[in-house]
Amino acid sequence: MERENKSQHESMSENEVIRDRSLRYMAIGLVIIILVMGYLTLYVDDAGSFFSDKKEKVVTVIDDNNSDVLVENSNMSDEEVRKSLIKFIEAFYNDQRKGYFDPPSYFSSITRTYYNYHNLTYKRLKEVHSKRMADLQNYNLTWIVSSLDYDRNNNELLATYWSKVSYLQPSRNAELSSDIKFELAINEEGKITSLREAEIKNLVVSSLNSSPDSIFSNESDYSQASTIPETVAESLPEPLEISNNEARYEGRLYDLASVELAPEFQGGQAALAKYLGSRLRYPAAARQNKTQGKVYIGFVVEKNGSLADFKVVRGVGGGCDEEAIRVLRSSPAWRPGMANGKPVRTSYVLPITFMLGN
Repeated sequence: MERENKSQHESMSENEVIRDRSLRYMAIGLVIIILVMGYLTLYVDDAGSFFSDKKEKVVTVIDDNNSDVLVENSNMSDEEVRKSLIKFIEAFYNDQRKGYFDPPSYFSSITRTYYNYHNLTYKRLKEVHSKRMADLQNYNLTWIVSSLDYDRNNNELLATYWSKVSYLQPSRNAELSSDIKFELAINEEGKITSLREAEIKNLVVSSLNSSPDSIFSNESDYSQASTIPETVAESLPEPLEISNNEARYEGRLYDLASVELAPEFQGGQAALAKYLGSRLRYPAAARQNKTQGKVYIGFVVEKNGSLADFKVVRGVGGGCDEEAIRVLRSSPAWRPGMANGKPVRTSYVLPITFMLGN
């Protein structure tokens, strides 16, 4: 009896030990499962792929620095690239004529150069453009399609073209016009990375202190210039032959808006009109072809009052342009422009009207 009780007791003890171990194993298993799930949650993006037998395709990215990054343009002929550039530039300027300037539509996220500004974000680019255009009223830009040229520069398409630009600039109280060569850089995404003025020619600055009509109100019918009495012609100052070798290119060149006192013919506009009237002769070819109109001659009034660097800003042909320059070359010394109380080199544009009489 005592032996049976003992065996039952041992049997119960073994069962209790076995139950205790199974609980321990279950607890360890749960801990392991929790750790595995935590790892999958934190470090595996697609937990399903961890248990899947499907192999993921490997994509190889080749970085070839020698490849043509302008892939789209590399397959195009020169004529096709040219046509694409023309459409792009036309759209760019047409939007601006309509008052639309949206940097993300045309510019890269960081614009390397925009006129005299560098490394601009979209926001900064728009601010610079708005500030710039605020001082360029009645801005008119006509780009010359035939002047378009382009070349590839590393990963960019570098285009150049000439434009005729004119505008009013309130800060200088002047009207300006010029021929500007623009340089436009476009990246492989078709966005502008740089836009700058590479060259400027034929710059004409006209002061708005007085209207052109009042400044040159004494423009005469020079086809009848010979009718001016000889006594008047004789009373005019004789031309002075002054060498410009020492005067030319000395110091800064001022425009009419930058000087305190504008250059002036000795005796004023009335004396200038009389001088031109007595010297100008209507060219025979122009008279025969009935050529008439206003010739604009640009020149520099040097510090000593002599005239230099003559050029035709706008002409009418028929020999009228050459005749106007001929007479101005023999002009007496002018009163030079003044800035800070000193004579300065000043650019000047003089209109001379050629008109046939009845």
